[in-house]
Amino acid sequence: MLSQIEREFQEYDDHKSWVEIFKRLKNLSTTVMDETCSVSHARSPENRPKNRYRDVSPYDHSRVILERPDGESDYINASFVRVPDADRKYILTQGPLENTCGDFWLMIWQQQTKAIVMLNRVVEKGTAKCAQYWPLGSDLGYEDSMLFEDVGLIVTLIGEQDSTNFVQRWFTVEELATGIKREVVHFNYTTWPDFGVPSSPTAFLNFLKVVRAAGVLDPDVGPCVVHCSAGIGRSGTFCLVDSCLVLIEKHKTLSCLNIQELLINMRSYRMGLIQTHDQLRFSYLAILQGGREILGEDANSNIKTSDSPPPPPKRGASLPVSNSNEEEKVDSEEDDIDKQLSELIDDDDEAPPELPPKKRITTKKDTDMTHVEQEEEEEESSYLLRKRIREERVKKTRETLNQMKERQRRSESWKKRHSYFRPVYIGLALLIGSYMFYRFYWRR
Repeated sequence: MLSQIEREFQEYDDHKSWVEIFKRLKNLSTTVMDETCSVSHARSPENRPKNRYRDVSPYDHSRVILERPDGESDYINASFVRVPDADRKYILTQGPLENTCGDFWLMIWQQQTKAIVMLNRVVEKGTAKCAQYWPLGSDLGYEDSMLFEDVGLIVTLIGEQDSTNFVQRWFTVEELATGIKREVVHFNYTTWPDFGVPSSPTAFLNFLKVVRAAGVLDPDVGPCVVHCSAGIGRSGTFCLVDSCLVLIEKHKTLSCLNIQELLINMRSYRMGLIQTHDQLRFSYLAILQGGREILGEDANSNIKTSDSPPPPPKRGASLPVSNSNEEEKVDSEEDDIDKQLSELIDDDDEAPPELPPKKRITTKKDTDMTHVEQEEEEEESSYLLRKRIREERVKKTRETLNQMKERQRRSESWKKRHSYFRPVYIGLALLIGSYMFYRFYWRR
């Protein structure tokens, strides 16, 4: 017998009603929260520059309050999100701005956080999604430490390990006034597109397993800080999936879940958690697959999925606070071509079409590998091939537009050179015309 979550997933997939369900949840959450939750601190004039997006604000009742000396602002765009039934407590926050990096690390220190889960890249599609708030290290030609004088903290990179879909880093955070040091782990998932979803739940669930195995989500440590760009879409998906899997472990069944009710409760702590219907669908899929693995069942049994959803739309809401120099209009045709280049490259960021299945020779290594290990190996190979195809497309697009710019430059240069002779041409034409008039008409 199917559980409620399995019936819901199958029904929404069969009727392609994910958009309708997502809108219904959004309207219900917005109506309830608008009547009961205020955001006065986030919207105050002195705190507005600390918000990355105008439409993403922490509620007053659940915002993280910084302990600062009298007269200094205690505001940061961050919210406590609690799931009591799963014994989980998170801090969801936006990607730090250049002027809030110190506040971000002060929050880490004061909340005694053991880990940061970062679900975005610093720059995505040519747009800054987050400030570079941690030291890159001497291995890359940078400093190993970053000093945040405004909060009296110094952060030092002590280790880094790359994996296929994420990077794990280790920092020490030292309070300069006391010399006390603490270690913080940084989990950076690097293949999750903004407003989109990972290509499959498998890679994401493997990442979640690594985070959970580190013990940084346990109730006896400080709340884990989770962020993406706005701190609501990818971050909300991560927390919803993790909490649901904890409940499945606790009750040993999928029937204990009411995903929509849980999501609405989580939205009472931070607005807009899970931003698209694709993210909602992915949450269901990841919970089903992860839950079946926990229960020892076939992860894909009774799950019939429709075709993959279309690529995510470009960000419309959650507009970044813009600077005046970024709002200047592009007047010249050359700048228009640059804009076309940027748009074409952004379009190329969308995933290429599915590759045909590869023929491969079965080896002893294949027979010794588990199904999950084979899937991970194939996923990594597919990712590298897609990356190479995309790079070739971007290179070809750049070459084409550079040729267009060169032709335009030559055309403008030719026009400019010949414009100097225009008065001479006009003068010669007038002189010849006058001579012809005098010779054939005036002399008669």
